[in-house]
Parts: sequence; C-alpha cells; structure tokens
Amino acid sequence: MSNYRYRIENYHSIGKADIAINGITVLAGGNGAGKSTLARWLYYIVNVAYNYEANRFEEYQQSLANMVGQFATARKEFSENNDNDDFLSKAKRSVLGIKYEGVESADEVLNLYNAATNQFFTDLKNSLPRMSQNALNRILNYLQLERSNDTSNEVWIEQLLKKKISQGLSGKETFLLRQKNRPIDKFFDKIRRVYRESDRPDTISFQEDGVDIIATDKIGTLLGLDSSIYIDTPMALSITDSTNHFWNELLLMLKYQGDSVEVGSEAKKVLNQIKTITGGEVVEKKDIVGQEELFYNRKSDNLTIKLENVATGIKTFAYIEQLLRKGYLNNRAILIIDEPEAHLHPQWIVEFARILVMLNKEVGLKIMIASHDPDMVSAIRYVADAEGVITNANFYLAEHDANAETYTYKALGHDIEPIFESFNKSFDLIEKYGVDNG
Repeated sequence: MSNYRYRIENYHSIGKADIAINGITVLAGGNGAGKSTLARWLYYIVNVAYNYEANRFEEYQQSLANMVGQFATARKEFSENNDNDDFLSKAKRSVLGIKYEGVESADEVLNLYNAATNQFFTDLKNSLPRMSQNALNRILNYLQLERSNDTSNEVWIEQLLKKKISQGLSGKETFLLRQKNRPIDKFFDKIRRVYRESDRPDTISFQEDGVDIIATDKIGTLLGLDSSIYIDTPMALSITDSTNHFWNELLLMLKYQGDSVEVGSEAKKVLNQIKTITGGEVVEKKDIVGQEELFYNRKSDNLTIKLENVATGIKTFAYIEQLLRKGYLNNRAILIIDEPEAHLHPQWIVEFARILVMLNKEVGLKIMIASHDPDMVSAIRYVADAEGVITNANFYLAEHDANAETYTYKALGHDIEPIFESFNKSFDLIEKYGVDNG
C-alpha cells in the first residue's frame, strides 16, 4: 500500500504543513488555522491528477463537439433536408457520449467529427445555387471562414473542408501532446475553472512513495489512488440543489452513480457495525412520485423516513454506509472529513472514530480528518492502538507562528497530549469569564 507526503507553505493562514498520509491522519488546531484549506487542496490534487488524461480528453472532445454544433446551427439557415440536420445534432451528442478509454477514444471523436464536417460542406455546396450572397456571407462569418473569390465553388468549398478537417486533426494532436507531456498549467487551470480557486499555493507538493506527483512543469501519475472524497457537513444530504461542488459530488455518488456493488467480508463487517450503532440502515427506493431516493429504515419498528429528514447524527453514519455499499471506500481512495464530530453525541463520536479505524484496518481506506473534539482525537488514538493499526495513525497540531497570522503544523506522531493542552485552554476562558469577581 502506497504512502503519501503532502506539503503546503505560505498559503493563506498556512505557514507550513508537511503531512504524512499513510492511514489515518488527524489535524487539530484552532479556527482559522487552514485545516479546511489543506483538506480542499488534497481533494483537488488526488482527483485532478488521477483524472488528468480524462480531463484533457474532455477538452478535446468538447472542442470538436462545439464545432459540430456550429455546423448543425449554420445548416438550419439553408436546410431543406431535416434528416441531415438530425445527423449533425446526433453527431454532436455522439461525440460528447464517447467515454475515455485511452488514446483510441480520440480516433472515435475525430472520425465522427470528420463525418459531420464532410456532410455539412457537401450540403453547403449543394445549396449554393439557391442561396443569396448575404445568406452565404452570414454563415461564413458565423463559422469564421472566408470565401476565395478567385476560385470555383467546388474549389473553395474543398479548401474550407480541408481547413476544418485540419482543425480537428490539430485538436487531436494537441490532446496527444498534452497526454505525453502532462503540463502542470492544465492541472491548475482545471482547479481554477471547476473549483473556482482564485489563487494557488506558491509551494505545494505531493509525493507517492517518495516520487513527486506535482513537479515544476508537469503533473505526475498516481498509481496507488483513484479518488478522494471530501465531506464538510452531513447536512449536504438535505440539499437537493446546490452550487457547492463537494455536496453535489457526494449526492451524485450516494444517489445516482450506479448500483450497489458486491462488498467483501471486510466491508460487511463495517456495515454491520454501522447498522448496530444507528439501529437501522440506508435503503434505496422510489418516493411517492416515482423518483429514486434514499431512506433510513429503522429496524425496531420498520419505520422508513427519507434520509434528508432524519437526525443529522444518523446522516453522519449514513453517508459512510452508502459510500461503502457503493464501493467508493476502498484501498485506492482517501476520505477527507472536516469536523466529523460536529453533529454527534459524545458516545457516537467514539463510535464514529471506531468506524474510521475499522475502515482503515478492514478495507485499507486512507483517511484525513480535521477535528476540534478531544473525544474524537482520543478515540482514534486509542482505538487504533487496540486494533493494531496505531502505526498507520499520524496526529498534527496547528501552532500559531510567532509574529505572523499563520500556523505551522507540528507532527506529533502518536503523542496527542499537546492537542489536549491546546483544547484545555477553553477551561482558562471559562475561569476568566465565569468566576464571580465581585
């Protein structure tokens, strides 16, 4: 199983964070110390790096589909045969429908594009005798093409066809070149466009087994991780329409992406423990209007409630249960959770910590959490010890840098005492504000 090292320096409130990820990583510290920033960027790194080829293919695919879409729109200006209009519209949908399965997929896109391009210019040539000059100029302007006045219609149509065919081939060559060279700017561009991060860390690195995945001019290939999942609140399960990418992705995985998979005996052990804790389980069924929804079924009385309407503490266990059942939590994934204890009763905090430890032990899931709760930190530390996986656990405390508004993350190993000392400062405030000085 691969090990990872993740580092960010001098970014927002983070002075320096050098984090080992080889099992369960716990980040502790005050509000505003940059824990959520570390969580988000870890999510970006894993997902964008692993999907680098697919992202480049999507750019190429979208570019050629847009050109086919322009042909379909332009053809309506001179169309007499609706069948060919349908052909172009279907060609665009087919281009966008191709799933990336290697560089061969690029040929499929190009072949469809070429067929659509040939069809469009054949129809344009056939329509020229009955088309006004103004109508033709309008179409050519829309397609950003120029007509040659000193050649026959057949010749300049052939010239324009070759130009558009050449553009498609150039798009494929650019795609293949980016696949080979993996330029780092495309990695950060994806993060900026999709996740709307307005800036990026000047110093950021991510290593897999000592090999740099983020290099100066290129992005490396992840071999041991397929995905990261970031959860900042179980309340996302109550949202049906959101601009929050993390919430939307979570709902997509839980509700809509494929069927449940056949889980192994190790995952079943964790699922059974969750059912025991919550007294029920998540079920998928149709609601009163026939839409597939998630429900919580309570075992004691068979009560069934929409998952979005159950207690938030149950939601916290429910998203783990459903992600595990659908196969997302495995030894090639990392689960990132911000303040998992926020909606849990103290007893359930300990139970949830045990579930996290079991996920690492039984299915090999890597986990990073940010926590403010002494029970969560303590439970992970001592349950991991009892389960024989304490060597997989790493604890970090964000300490305020002197003369700066930044924090350095101190590696504690398995010693959580400094975390408790930082938590205990709240008792000093209670004494300060609560003592009757009168």
